[in-house]
Amino acid sequence: MAQLVYLKENIKYFYQKHAAYADPALKLLFSFIMLCLVQEMFQYNEAVDRPWIFLLVSVVQAFLPLSFCFYSAACLILLNLWQVSAEICIMFLLFFIICCLLFVRVDGRYAFIIILTPVLFYLKLEYFLPVILGMTAGFGGILPMAAGILIYYFSLYTRDASALLTTTENLEPGIGISRITSLLVIDRKLMVILVTFCLVVFLSTILYRLFHEKAWMFSIIIGNISLAVLLLFGRLIFELDYTIWRVFLEIVLAMALATAVQFFRGIGDFSRIEKVSFEDDEYIYFVKAVPKIKAAQEERSVTDIVPEEEPGDAKDDAGDSAEEPETAENKIGDDMNEF
Repeated sequence: MAQLVYLKENIKYFYQKHAAYADPALKLLFSFIMLCLVQEMFQYNEAVDRPWIFLLVSVVQAFLPLSFCFYSAACLILLNLWQVSAEICIMFLLFFIICCLLFVRVDGRYAFIIILTPVLFYLKLEYFLPVILGMTAGFGGILPMAAGILIYYFSLYTRDASALLTTTENLEPGIGISRITSLLVIDRKLMVILVTFCLVVFLSTILYRLFHEKAWMFSIIIGNISLAVLLLFGRLIFELDYTIWRVFLEIVLAMALATAVQFFRGIGDFSRIEKVSFEDDEYIYFVKAVPKIKAAQEERSVTDIVPEEEPGDAKDDAGDSAEEPETAENKIGDDMNEF
């Protein structure tokens, strides 16, 4: 355990020392990967499917707030949807405006959640999300996560609508939007995912904020078990096509990832609990403080190394000091003779 704590402190110190370079580099990497994956989800406009364009945009976003990733992804999606249908593009534009007004302007972290959610769904890593959001973003992460889930499923529905629009002749106005809306209503898997993820985020947030030393542990274990149970009930009731082994494997990995996140945020040292009580005119306060586990800083002592004098040098110094009085006496004698 001590070695892990030392490793954590060294990583945090290294990051803080090089944060001026690490932050832009991480933003650039995330932005580039995010744009490439968004383009794979909405592959309709070949004119913008250029990795060097994504790289240039990522370089610019490396020096901008993280919320600008939301705007670049929204522009990329709209440019692709314009090739499918103008009405679908306008529908998505309204959706992005609503997300911007409700979430992005409130907190830039919500923009990150909205974009990260469909990316994780596309990578089949969506079960990592609910408990970690409950531990980090809290109740405020529920609606941005739901918006991100809708973006991912909209990408699936748009493929169906695009195939319908390209194969059907004499199309009626609004057929693309009606097709997406009908798929949205009848998709039971989307309903189960939305309800399950929102409930797990809500439960994990409540457990994580309990006044208990190991509340974070309850949040990780109970939150992930609840996620597995709700997904299994949804599979049995609505006869969905979940892969059971993938669900359990990802939930186990999600527990490990959530534990790592909490470890870097800080775990309490329960052997050094301090209890304090004080009062004012109206209340008596009882406080129990649990210090975080930290590595003790090593005390460094500096020793000055002085080179040793050689015997010959010491002898010369002694000779010089002996000659000085003799020279002074001779000078006095000369002055008396002149007098």
